Amino acid sequence: MSINSVRYEKLRSTESDNYDEQESDRETPEDEEEVTVFIYQSSTHQHKVRQRWRDTIVRLTVALVLLALALSFVICEWRGCLSQENTPGDLSVTAGHSGTGKNEEGHGHHHHDEDDSEEDQHHHGNSGHHEHRHPNLYHHGVVITDSGMCSGIGREILEDGGNFVDAGLASLLCLGVVHPHAAGLGGVFSAILYNATSKTYKAIQSTCSGSSSASYGIPATLQGIKQLHSLFGNYKWEKLFSGAVKLAKDGFLMDEVLARALIRNQARVVQSNLCDLFCDGKDNVKVLGSRVANQNLAELLHHVSLNSSHIPENLAVKLAQDLAPSERQGFVEKVQQCRAEINDPLIMEKEEYTLLAAISLPSSWIISNVLERASKQNLPLWSNVDLNHSDSTYISLLTSAKLIYNHSVALENISLADLFALNPVGSHIGVLDNLGNVLIISTSLNTPFGAKQLLPSTGVILSDFDLHPADKLLLWSCPLIVKVKEDDDDNDDEEVLAIGVTGGLSAPFIAAQMIGKRVHAGKSAPDAMASPIVHLESGSPGSLLGCVSEVSHGSDMYQMLLEGEEHFRGTDRCSDDTMVSILQLHAGHVGAYGAPVAKAHTSGY
Repeated sequence: MSINSVRYEKLRSTESDNYDEQESDRETPEDEEEVTVFIYQSSTHQHKVRQRWRDTIVRLTVALVLLALALSFVICEWRGCLSQENTPGDLSVTAGHSGTGKNEEGHGHHHHDEDDSEEDQHHHGNSGHHEHRHPNLYHHGVVITDSGMCSGIGREILEDGGNFVDAGLASLLCLGVVHPHAAGLGGVFSAILYNATSKTYKAIQSTCSGSSSASYGIPATLQGIKQLHSLFGNYKWEKLFSGAVKLAKDGFLMDEVLARALIRNQARVVQSNLCDLFCDGKDNVKVLGSRVANQNLAELLHHVSLNSSHIPENLAVKLAQDLAPSERQGFVEKVQQCRAEINDPLIMEKEEYTLLAAISLPSSWIISNVLERASKQNLPLWSNVDLNHSDSTYISLLTSAKLIYNHSVALENISLADLFALNPVGSHIGVLDNLGNVLIISTSLNTPFGAKQLLPSTGVILSDFDLHPADKLLLWSCPLIVKVKEDDDDNDDEEVLAIGVTGGLSAPFIAAQMIGKRVHAGKSAPDAMASPIVHLESGSPGSLLGCVSEVSHGSDMYQMLLEGEEHFRGTDRCSDDTMVSILQLHAGHVGAYGAPVAKAHTSGY
């Protein structure tokens, strides 16, 4: 470019008043381009040198800052701290999705797994769709329990190549360590399984009747685990135990579920040898966040993981060594005879759905009749309750429930008073993979901490099943699978839901509500969990009380219920401590939802 084509302008310096301002206006030929150059001129050579150094330092500083930011981003991305995970203190992993219901037109989701490709990071739906985040949806598989540690252990099994049965069994073993008041090798379990490849359903009852003593029940959990794994698992047997062994050996921090159980049963715990595990040395039960370890249980679990061929024989002998000599032979015989029963599930065929259950006949009868009665009486149990009539709705529902329960126990020649005397607690595991394979397990020691009898050599707590005439009703156990029929009756398009409920008297009653909310009201799984749930509680002999949960204290519904009639009173929580979960496969995603939210821990990938 010719020097004649340039116009120079000298700008006023901000550093000195000694700079002059000049303007040179030269005409340029029409065929040459005019360029304006701005020159910042220093008055001295020394100032120019200083300015060059200043510019160099600025450039180096900016470069170093940008380099540091880039390195920080790379390190943070490698460690996963930019993910949506927000679960310090447990093994839970979350992934975000939008869209909650069956009829949702679009949803966005994000992946943070190291092996995800760019194609996986996509958005569904219209560009103007408002994104909602639901951290319980995943692409591959999900586990839900009432312990974040155990849900994480189950997920790790899935990620490492184990199938849905392996993940469920590893989680069950974990619960026996971290929630020993409701689960463990000394208890029992029931389950329902769906194999999506063979389209087959199986109901599993790992329970043993006929105790050798009047003070405890016969352990059946490990026998059932062994049978389920041999028939349906594909993971190495010993690796199923690794998570539970580590927690028992190294100890774990007590969560709110166990801490609350210890407080409620403090007197009985302190007066038994359970205090060896759960007391702080001053005859006070340990509190939330305390470390609990069970070295003898860790040794037993490790031994069983290495010697699976002689279960239940070895188990029976090891457990019996802490019993009175007169009880040992009968105990060993009972444990050795105990096997899980694996059969076809109970099937209830309805117009809108098919219910498959691994529960007792009275429980299934309760579910069926609650649904029918609520439908005939037009009770808005599963829709948005009319606040002006909610009081009579719940009262009518409780009246119907009493009649239904009374008739169901009459089928087993058991009185309603016997039923109300039950105080079962339990825990459950739900596993669902992206093929549609599902397993729901409900487990229990019957009442909290079972027989309150810790076997010191093995660290196992025995149950108190078979000590009450109503124990055989299995109201603590409600694992269900519901096939929701589509309008075109095409079986290939049936939606499969897995429902798990623990918590004694209310379990089948709440299960019926969950089915009604999904089938009759068309609610999505998250919406069904967020809506009010009616629990049953025993009052004076022959009376039945109700408790409505999942209602915010400051809401209009809460105030309306309190002000409506004398039947309603405020309470901090429903006493039956029920947990409900729903697992759902829809549109290529697996989801798990639970209530109450504080107890429901999902972990998936």
